Amino acid sequence: MNFNGIDIDSIVPENELEEEIIADIKAGKTKEVITRCPPEPSGYWHIAHAKAWSIDFDTAIKFGGKTYLRMDDTNPIKEEGEFADSYMEDLAWLGYKPEKLIYASEAYFDDIYKIAEQMIMDGKAYVCQLTAEEVSATRGTLTEAGKESPYRNRTPEENLKLFRAMRDGEFEDGKATLRAKIDMAHPNINMRDPVMYRVLRAHHYKLGDKWCIYPMYDFAHPMEDALEGVTYSLCSMEFRDHRPLYDWFIENGWKKPYAPKQREFSRLTIENVLIGKRYLKQLVNEGYVNGWDDPRYPTLIGVRRRGYTAKAIKDFVKSVGWGNVLEVTVPYSALEYYVREDLNKIATRAMVVLDPLKVVITNYEGKEEIEIDNNPNNENAGKHKALFSKEIFIEKEDFSLNPPPKYNRLVEGGIVRLKGAYVIKCNKVVFAENGEIDHLECEYIPNTKSGNDTSGIKCKGTIHFVSAKNCFEVTIREFKPLIKAEYKNPAKALSEGVQIKEILEENSLVERKALAENFLKDAKVQDKFQFMRKGYYCVDKDSAEDNLVFNNTISLKDSFKVQK
Repeated sequence: MNFNGIDIDSIVPENELEEEIIADIKAGKTKEVITRCPPEPSGYWHIAHAKAWSIDFDTAIKFGGKTYLRMDDTNPIKEEGEFADSYMEDLAWLGYKPEKLIYASEAYFDDIYKIAEQMIMDGKAYVCQLTAEEVSATRGTLTEAGKESPYRNRTPEENLKLFRAMRDGEFEDGKATLRAKIDMAHPNINMRDPVMYRVLRAHHYKLGDKWCIYPMYDFAHPMEDALEGVTYSLCSMEFRDHRPLYDWFIENGWKKPYAPKQREFSRLTIENVLIGKRYLKQLVNEGYVNGWDDPRYPTLIGVRRRGYTAKAIKDFVKSVGWGNVLEVTVPYSALEYYVREDLNKIATRAMVVLDPLKVVITNYEGKEEIEIDNNPNNENAGKHKALFSKEIFIEKEDFSLNPPPKYNRLVEGGIVRLKGAYVIKCNKVVFAENGEIDHLECEYIPNTKSGNDTSGIKCKGTIHFVSAKNCFEVTIREFKPLIKAEYKNPAKALSEGVQIKEILEENSLVERKALAENFLKDAKVQDKFQFMRKGYYCVDKDSAEDNLVFNNTISLKDSFKVQK
């Protein structure tokens, strides 16, 4: 069956939503698959948001449909244009292009207001003058029905007059609301005459002071979906109990044959990661991190700055799946697995010595070019030139006076191969006055050059190095997890009264100097490298012409294994 250029019969559904879409298409109920990405612009997106947006876009793409980016800006107290502006950039980074960018406040507020007025005239909504505390007190419990508002049975004409008075600013904030007239004894508490509009005098980042009443999310959301032509409104599982209310507003507010469907997937949480815009905002505002794009942060701009790739993020969230429980929690190492997998394929190899120890090659003069593969996993990546010379630097940990068992690096009297160069033998350890090792005196063994070794010498270990004639100083930023290991669910800990300072790891950012081969002098911001034997690194935006800064993206190895 052909549907908008897609062979529906060839699609293997990956979740219950796709099964439903295929059934709707074959039954003639769906003419086009349209989804929406509806963020509230009250903070930067984090990793868990990527799951929601990937589901929105990938579902539409799979069925030849489209996705709108809609700013669900119905709460002027929380929202800022800075956040809204960032979302297009995040989507572009993830590789998604929305069909259209829509601001709900500009596109739909007038229509939503008209729908509310019509619902009043249909006897489906009324103006209530109970305070928020009084409404809460009359809501009832899971086992007890609520109590009807004393204002519930006003005439439509009276309610319309009062609602227009709300709109015209004749009520103070909190003195009146518009409530849906449903059922105060309904077993689902969300259906007990929920608030549709409240009086709120706050400057809106798009509309200024045009409105002093604002629609509540549960009312605005289905109306925006319907006005937009959305066919499948996808959201996380905590909104499942709100679905009957969504459907009620569609039936009693929209009242047209076409209606969008709300469907829910499992919310994603990651162990030891704090996600929740209000907590993230607190960390930024109180100076615990250096802005929303701090590389320790789980925001998309944070992990992007650290060196994570969009492909890794998308592969990770896809591995988590749709889900039919409230929340799916995965270890952070699961995300790191996909980051490591992608970087291994694309990152350029380079030799950088993080903790230098000087080595003097006593039987060598001058310098000699060697070649280093840019990426052994990519035959088209090419090679770059490095140098071997009389004076080089190796990692301090690659030499030991008292080597542990199975130590295959350099020891006094022992040999080791230098990456891309020769086998060297350590003949003497030269100590400084303070008793520390000052440098090593070594000899190189001719006829052992990599790729042209005719010596027959067997060497167990290979280490990286930089030549003193081919290196420069760089700044390295190393990171620990921002959240202490014992707080696997940091948001829960904060909700239980733990202070935010208590859950934060001390010294989670450490800067150090290192020596990098000159090949890296041309590196640009966001360029990604594997520092041989050390890890993956990314050029940070704080870099200057005389000071390249590299963020440690991730280690080379981890024990996590993906389940096939």
